[in-house]
Amino acid sequence: MPKVCEVFDGCLTAISELLTQQSPTPSSQSSQGTRVKEGLIDHIQVIDEFLGSLEQCVVHAVRTDHPRVLDSHSLVATALHVIKGTFSHCKDSHESYGKVFPLVSESLSSLFKKAYSLQKVLMGLIDKLQLPSDSSEEDVTDMVAVCQGFHVIGCTVSGVDASLLVTTWKFLAKQLTKHKEVLKNHVDMAPLVRTLCSEVGSNCKYCVELASKDAADRQNGCGDQKLYTRTLKICRFFMQCLMCLVKDYNGYLGSCIKEIFHIILEMQSLLPPSLSAPPLSSAAAEEMKATLLVGIEPMIQHLLDNRDFIQLVTARNKDLPCQHNFPLCLVQLMVMDLLPKCSDEQKDQWISPKIYPEDEPRDSILVSFFNTLKKCYTELTLPVYLPGVMCNGMPQRDVSLYEHVCTHLCGFAASLPARHFPVLETCLLGNVLGADLHCALAATDVWCFVARYGTAELCEQHVHLLTKLLCQLPNSCQHLQLHLLLRRLVPLMAEPHQEKFVQTYPPAQHPSLWVHLPPVAFVPKLRGKICAEGVRYATPVCQKWLGLRGRTLGTLPELHLALCVLCNMYSASVRQTSPLQSSAPVLHTVSRLWDIVSASGAGKHRVVEVVAVKLVELTGYLLGQLVPEDIIKVLSRVSQWLKTSPPQSVKLSITQLLGRAGRLSLPPSPQQTQLQELLAHLFSTLLQDSGWVVHHHALEAFSTFAEETPYESILPKCLQNESVKSRATDFIKGVPFSSSDVPPWNAETITQQQRRIEAFQEKRLADISSRLEKMESAPSVESPEQPSAKRVKKDTGSPTLTNGNSVHPKEEDFRTVTDSLKKDIGKLEEFSTCENPPEWYQEELKSLHQRLGLLLEDS
Repeated sequence: MPKVCEVFDGCLTAISELLTQQSPTPSSQSSQGTRVKEGLIDHIQVIDEFLGSLEQCVVHAVRTDHPRVLDSHSLVATALHVIKGTFSHCKDSHESYGKVFPLVSESLSSLFKKAYSLQKVLMGLIDKLQLPSDSSEEDVTDMVAVCQGFHVIGCTVSGVDASLLVTTWKFLAKQLTKHKEVLKNHVDMAPLVRTLCSEVGSNCKYCVELASKDAADRQNGCGDQKLYTRTLKICRFFMQCLMCLVKDYNGYLGSCIKEIFHIILEMQSLLPPSLSAPPLSSAAAEEMKATLLVGIEPMIQHLLDNRDFIQLVTARNKDLPCQHNFPLCLVQLMVMDLLPKCSDEQKDQWISPKIYPEDEPRDSILVSFFNTLKKCYTELTLPVYLPGVMCNGMPQRDVSLYEHVCTHLCGFAASLPARHFPVLETCLLGNVLGADLHCALAATDVWCFVARYGTAELCEQHVHLLTKLLCQLPNSCQHLQLHLLLRRLVPLMAEPHQEKFVQTYPPAQHPSLWVHLPPVAFVPKLRGKICAEGVRYATPVCQKWLGLRGRTLGTLPELHLALCVLCNMYSASVRQTSPLQSSAPVLHTVSRLWDIVSASGAGKHRVVEVVAVKLVELTGYLLGQLVPEDIIKVLSRVSQWLKTSPPQSVKLSITQLLGRAGRLSLPPSPQQTQLQELLAHLFSTLLQDSGWVVHHHALEAFSTFAEETPYESILPKCLQNESVKSRATDFIKGVPFSSSDVPPWNAETITQQQRRIEAFQEKRLADISSRLEKMESAPSVESPEQPSAKRVKKDTGSPTLTNGNSVHPKEEDFRTVTDSLKKDIGKLEEFSTCENPPEWYQEELKSLHQRLGLLLEDS
C-alpha cells in the first residue's frame, strides 16, 4: 500500500509537469500536443485503475466477519490518501488544465465518480470497525486519522458536490458520536467545529439570499423553489451536526467557542425580526426560523458551563458589529431563561462571577444584559416585535422587545437565589440612576415586580432606601426617575408601613419629597391627612412671600416649592378621592399671587418661568372654585402673557388651564360676555401657535372644552383660521394627521437619532470631565501640619491701579467682601437679642435687605 501512494503521487506530479509545457488548443494536431494529451490520459488511466483496485480491496475487507482498525490500517490510510488527492485534483482541474480541459473532461469526470464509489465502500468498512473502550493507543490514533481524513475530504468537496458533502459529514458525525468516549481525549474538535460553523453560515446566507431575491418570482411561479428547499435542508443538516458535536463533546471543544458564538449571532441577524435582515415573505421567514433558530437554545444550554462561552457573552468590551447587538440581547435572555434549571455553581459563574487577575474583565449576566440593551435603541423605539409568552386559554401574541425583555427579566428575578439578590438590587439601582431611558424604565418595571413578588418588609425597606437617597441626591434627571419609581412602590406597601412612612416623612418637613408623591398612592384614610398637612405647610409659605417687601429672584425657589406641593395636593385625582375640607385660604392666596406674579421675565429667568407654570397649573385645579372676578382676572393676565411670547412651558400650562375651563358657567352678565371673548381669543391664539407641541396640546384642550362647555356659540370664534378649523375638525373626528414634511419613521431615522443622542451624551460627559479636571488641578488646601504663610493685608476697598484707574475685581476681592459681610451679620444677630434696639435699627436693616435683593435681581 505505501507503494500505491508513491505511484499515485508520482502520477499527479507527472500531470503537473505535463501541464507546465505549452498547452495545445483543442484542435491542435501537432506532435507535441499529441504527446501531452496521450501522457495526460495515460496517467489519468493509471489513477483510474488504482481507484478500481482499491475499491475491490476494500470490498474484500468489508466481507470479513470482524474487521479491526489495526488490520485495515494500511488499506484505509491508502484509500483516504487516494480519495483526497483525486477530489482535490478534480476540483482544481478546470483552472490547472486550462485549454486542455475539454480533452480530458470525461476522464476526470470518471475519476471523480470512481473516487466517490471508493469512498462509499470505505465508509462501509469503517462503519463495521469496532473501537471498544479498552482499545490500544494505536487503534485510537488510527481512528483519529480517519476522522481527520474525512474532515479534509469534506473541506475539499465543499462547493463542488452538495450530495457528496452531506454524505461525508453525515458519516463523520456518526463516527464521532459512535466512538465519542474513546475519541474525546484525542481528536481535535476545533477545526471540525469551525468548518461546520462556516458551512452553516454560508448556507444560511445563501438561503436568505434566495428567499429575498426570488420572493416575487416564486409568487409568480418562476422562482427556483427546488434550489431554495435544497439549500434549506443542507443548512438544517449542518446545524444538526453542529448541535450534535457540541452536545457530545462539550468540554472538549477547544478554541472554537468564538466561532460558535458568532454563528449564533449571525444566524439571528440574518432573519426577522432583526433589522439587518433582508425583506422576506412571512412564510419563508417562519420556515427558516423553525428550521434553523430552533436549535440555538439547546446549543446554548450545553455551553452554559463553558468558561470561554461565558466570557464571550458577558465580556465588558465586546468587539461586535452593530447588527449583532440585538441577537446578543436575545442570547443573553436565553441564558437567563436557562439558568434557573442549572446548578448553583453554574449560576454563580453567570450571576456573581469571580474574576481572577489573569482573566479578562467581564460583568454579571444582569449588568452585561443592560449594557447590551442600551445598544438596542432602534429596536426598542420602532419597536421590534417578538413572540410573547404562551398563557393558558389565550392565543399567543406578538409583543414589543421592551415587553419581551421585562417579561423575561421578571421571570429571572423571581428565580434568583437569596445570595444573588444584592446583585439584582445593585444592578437595578444603577440603571434607574443611569442616563439611558429604556434601561431606567425596564429596571423600574422589574423593581416593581420584585416589590409585588417579595414580602411587605422588603417593599418597605426599598421605599425607605430610595427616600433617603432622594433626600441626598441633587436635583437632576435621575432625581425624577427615582421619584417615578418611588410613586409606583408606595401603593404596594402594606397599610401599617404606609402609616409609618407618613410619620417618618411628614409633608411639612420634607416638602420636596411630596412634590412628586401623590396622596392617591396611599390608602384612603391617609389621603386627607396628607393633603391637610401639605396645605398647612404650603399656604403660610405663599403668604409669607406675599408679605415680603423686597421680593427678589432668590425668594422664588421657596415659593415654587410651595406651589408644587399645592398642585400635588389639589390634583384632579386627589380631589375626586379625598376632597379637602376648606380651600378658602388657598383661593385667597392664589388670587393675590395673580396680582403680583408676572411671566414677562420667564424668558430671561428660569425660576420665574417655573413659578408661572405652577401658578397656572394650580389655578386650573381650583378654577371651578374661583369667583367670577378672579376667573376674569386670571384669563386676562394669561391673555397678556401670550402677547409677550412666553416660553413653551408657559404656553403648555395655559392649554391645560383652558382644557379645564369647559365646566365654567356664569349667569348672563357682562362678565359672561367677557369670559367668552377671553376664552375664544386664547384658543384662537394657541391653536395657531407655530410650535407643533403647543398646537397639539391646544387641539386636545379644545376638544375637551368643546365637549363640556355650555357656551357652544364661541366655538366658531376659536376657529377663525380655515387651516386650524380643518385640523381641529379632523382631530375631533379622529382623522390622523399627515404631512410630507415629517421624515419617515424607519430604522435609519431612529439610528440617526441615536447617534445624535450619543454625541450629546459624549459632549456632556466631556464637559463634566473637563470641570472635574479643573477642580482637581485647583490649588489644594494646605496640610494642617504645615500652616501657610500669612497673607499680605489687602485693601478692602475697590481695587485700583497705581495711577488710580479702576480694574475689574478678582475672585479674591469677592471672597474678601463676602467674608467681611458674614462677620458683620453674625454681630447683628448678637445685637438682635437686645431688648431695646435703637429706633432707626429696623429701618436700616430693611434698607440693607432691599439693596441685597436688588443685587440678586441684577445678577
